[in-house]
Amino acid sequence: MIRCVVNPGMTLGEGPVWDAESNRLYWVDILEHRIYRHDPASSRTESWTTPEQIGFVFAGADGHVLAGFASGLHDVALGADGSVSASRIDRIDDDDVRFNDATRDREGRIWACTLRRYYCYDPELNRRMVDENYLVANGPALSPDGRLLYTVETDGHPGRPKGVYVSNITRSGGLERQRLLIGWDAHASSPDGVVTDRDGNLWLGEFHGNVLRCFSAVGEQTAAIALPAWNVTKAAIGGERGDLLYVTSARYGVDDETLARYPDTGGVIEIAGIGSAA
Repeated sequence: MIRCVVNPGMTLGEGPVWDAESNRLYWVDILEHRIYRHDPASSRTESWTTPEQIGFVFAGADGHVLAGFASGLHDVALGADGSVSASRIDRIDDDDVRFNDATRDREGRIWACTLRRYYCYDPELNRRMVDENYLVANGPALSPDGRLLYTVETDGHPGRPKGVYVSNITRSGGLERQRLLIGWDAHASSPDGVVTDRDGNLWLGEFHGNVLRCFSAVGEQTAAIALPAWNVTKAAIGGERGDLLYVTSARYGVDDETLARYPDTGGVIEIAGIGSAA
């Protein structure tokens, strides 16, 4: 079953993340400077306007979230009245443009990408660069055992074609033996955000397309789910039983004809019936 949960007409909906503590879904609209939170139990969706573009968010305690603003990592308090109070933790380099996406591992480390580079924050939120040479970096994800990091090049350039790359994570938290796992030459779209399920499958969004694709851990496509939304950006595995996919989308660059064909563009799509994937 596929349905649109909410459609606020997002320009660049991204970064869905399920908070198992509260059973709520968070995501962002990067270009409109907004954080969203949806409660499936009440069907209520809340939003907050941030002072900068925002690439990702992770739920914290007492109404706080960790957020990747354009200028760096921030601790953000989300007020019940819609107010936002932000405290800077770290500033990223200006030539990185802005944060674009992130994931968090079981050790509490945050693997985050700007448009150009990948960084790792340790549990104390100290940052170091772990990868570079991207034109548009996207969708970091981790294998279930935490030994592999999946990174995405969305636009591609001569030194790094479009696709999904996989790297081994060293004991010290570095990356080694990077290789192209999923090439993108067969598609007219662009690979976007990626998330892994408990079996190690990769669920990959596609910009300039309406399909959410699933690949095995060895890079073989096993499913392609057509959605009523264009610019499929990223999925999150959620629901109390871990049996739902929540998928963000974007209206960026979408004309009226495309919007008429894919009316849920700019919304969040829920996909049921995938089994327990968390």
